Amino acid sequence: MSYERRSHPVAIVMLLVAATLAGTVAIGAIWANQQLLSTSSWVSVSGQLLESRSVRHRVAQFLGEELVGQTEAQLNAAGRGEAAEVIVPRLRAEQTQLAERVMKTKQFKAIWLTANRAGQAALLRVLDEKGKVAEEGGVVINLTPALHQLADVLEEEGLGEELGIADLAGLIEPGAGRIKVLEAAELNRAQDVVRVIRDLTAPGVIVTLALYAIVLFLGWARIGRTLVGVGLALAATGALALLLRSLVGNEIIDQLIVGGRDQGAADAAWQIATSKVADLAGIAIGLGAVIVLLVAAVAVFRVATAQRELAR
Repeated sequence: MSYERRSHPVAIVMLLVAATLAGTVAIGAIWANQQLLSTSSWVSVSGQLLESRSVRHRVAQFLGEELVGQTEAQLNAAGRGEAAEVIVPRLRAEQTQLAERVMKTKQFKAIWLTANRAGQAALLRVLDEKGKVAEEGGVVINLTPALHQLADVLEEEGLGEELGIADLAGLIEPGAGRIKVLEAAELNRAQDVVRVIRDLTAPGVIVTLALYAIVLFLGWARIGRTLVGVGLALAATGALALLLRSLVGNEIIDQLIVGGRDQGAADAAWQIATSKVADLAGIAIGLGAVIVLLVAAVAVFRVATAQRELAR
């Protein structure tokens, strides 16, 4: 019987391809369960988001726009349109810089983390069908306290009095400063996806390991070549996970933003939010490279040993 039949080369290649795909699915499931669908992990991620300059700048723009919008709306509603025409332009000119300054404080970070923890917990309750969608038709991150903090800082610096507003924070309505995480119309699809992901990690890992075990069994007659195949498959798994991370990120970002205004912030947020994928992919690529290099080192050692034996 020839080596090709004994080592089942075609079957081994097919199994390695299947292991690559299963490993990629396992990486995605691990990321989703350990980072995306874990409240404690997401709070940690949200803290990292604040360290990104582009994300911080975009959040500052959002808060500044909300404060200006609330101030203008409340002044107009109170019949103070003329005052709004004077106050709003001055406030708008400094809105982002003022918000960024407030965002550097410990108080804001605490508000940000608390809001993200509450928003993530509410999201998980809805996705697990244990909670109800908020009245506004989706799940939100409530940054109203951050708006109040921004208004308080402006009042402390005398800007409120200078603008002729005695109580700037009082102009902020309870529903202001909310970032919508999930629209009500998207819930059914999201719930279906979460139901699958919740139970996919263990099967994905087990199937991947089982496929590699079968590959080693079938290719034992030429274990060196088989190990090289395993190493290349592991590296391909990591590379495929990184490729899908990039492709999916581009698709999601293109759907969420229009005109490229938030491109930088969205890219930074996606990179941070999917850092677990990058870590796992790096481990797979690194492990694959180590296996290939070890096999190559052993082969070189054997050749060198054989040559020394012949030289004697």
